[in-house]
Amino acid sequence: MRLLRAESEEKVYPTTLKTAGFAAIAGLRSMAALALLSRAVRHGDVGGLPGTPFAVLGSSKVSNALQLLMIGEMVADKTPFVPSRTSAPALLGRGLSGALVGAALFASGQRNATSGAGIGAFSALIAAYTGEQLRMQGTQKLGVPDQILALLEDGIVLFGGTGLLRSLQ
Repeated sequence: MRLLRAESEEKVYPTTLKTAGFAAIAGLRSMAALALLSRAVRHGDVGGLPGTPFAVLGSSKVSNALQLLMIGEMVADKTPFVPSRTSAPALLGRGLSGALVGAALFASGQRNATSGAGIGAFSALIAAYTGEQLRMQGTQKLGVPDQILALLEDGIVLFGGTGLLRSLQ
């Protein structure tokens, strides 16, 4: 019995961590996680979603719209007009985005989407607070301009998110 449990944990645990990591992208850029996942589904890199509510992520219209929203968010993030990512509306959006990508990734692996949603939301919320603190510290203690840190964060989101999606295949 112990041997069977260890084998199943070994197969599930890395996928859960990768899903949590990918959902954390939503905490940094709320639309990026959805846009990257949608593009991967559309290109056939993430399967297992036909017949689920998440199949719509594979639609070219949805994918293109999410890509535009992601670019818009990245541009807007560099302006002084955007509220803190930990303000109530922004935090809610990040949590919902993380929940959606977590649920979709779990569903794609025939796992419980509700569990994936919980992991995704939690990861996105933790990443939102962590990302905000790191950016503040980088500006205040290191003297790095906020816009430079924002560009660095964009790179982490794009390259890290793409890498995590590839590792889930």
